[in-house]
Amino acid sequence: MNILLISYGDYDYDGRLRELINVFERIGNLHFYSASSESKLENQGIFPGGNYIRYMIEAVKYGLKFKDTDMIVLDNRKAILPGRIIRWLTKTKIMVLDCRELYFSNDVSKISSKIGCYIEKPCIKKADIVISANQERAEIMQQRYHLAEQPLVFENIRGLESSQEIEEDILGEKFEPYIKEGEYRIVATAGCNMIRKNDVLVSNFDRVKEKCRLFLVGDSIPADEKRIRDIMKEKGLTNVEILGRLKQDELKYLINHSHVGIVNYNQDDFNNKYCASGKLFEFIFEGIPVVTTTNPPLKRMCEVNGVGEADDLYAEGINKVLANYEFYQENARDFAKVKTVESNNEQLKNSILSRLSSRYPTE
Repeated sequence: MNILLISYGDYDYDGRLRELINVFERIGNLHFYSASSESKLENQGIFPGGNYIRYMIEAVKYGLKFKDTDMIVLDNRKAILPGRIIRWLTKTKIMVLDCRELYFSNDVSKISSKIGCYIEKPCIKKADIVISANQERAEIMQQRYHLAEQPLVFENIRGLESSQEIEEDILGEKFEPYIKEGEYRIVATAGCNMIRKNDVLVSNFDRVKEKCRLFLVGDSIPADEKRIRDIMKEKGLTNVEILGRLKQDELKYLINHSHVGIVNYNQDDFNNKYCASGKLFEFIFEGIPVVTTTNPPLKRMCEVNGVGEADDLYAEGINKVLANYEFYQENARDFAKVKTVESNNEQLKNSILSRLSSRYPTE
């Protein structure tokens, strides 16, 4: 089977795109078109940069090189217009759409976002296979779009990767001032983001019973960082560290020397409420439990697998995890052994082949 995958993502920085490519390479002879900052693969067409109109033109030109394509895979909304043009011109039989986000027109205010919803809806209905990022989203999409079949689920399961040049001594020296004896270390990777409720996290941190240090990692706008520092001053907190953005090697080192990961989203729209968090798995794959907000997918993960606690005020969840730490840590490690990136990819591959065989039984 000849397969063409169209994406607006950057191969070098988009983990979901790379895993989609991994999956479809197992199904057939794959060529793909995407942005790329560093790599150039033999089966890859690279968007040279520019506005969206240029992207569409270049993607279509690339796609028309493959007249014998059997399946076209569209990675998210921006791939839909060029992908459907390619399909129409090449008469490609099978269309697969990966919906990594969950937006509806009445949930968004920007005109461009509303247009994206209007473009995506008919494509979801016409696609042979639709892929969603978690079970909750699959159920919502089937109901909202009146789909005969529920979308397949492909979760954002990923781990942090170390570069080959990693130098433990240098990283140890960088973080040595923060690694203190007798403290539990807790990492939140959304910076000082108010939208992610990190003001609530810091405000309640003095209610944590054990001796802890909180690390806020990630970019922050000045207003949000100021608000966090004001809370720290009001509460007299000296155990909160604002580290800013870290390289992946640095983040992996810090998490490996920490005890709990914070995974937090708001619940103001469908996309956030039913979040498909890669951060969740980054912590678990490093062998540490999590405290999450009560978004349904996060709460389900904690309750079903025992890898942490869901608590919108954070402190009680942290207290529960630290009070029975070995239990939660063991569950996180057990989960990471079973639900790997490899098993996630293999599951999607098998689900796609199964659905294709039922739809096209003679092929």
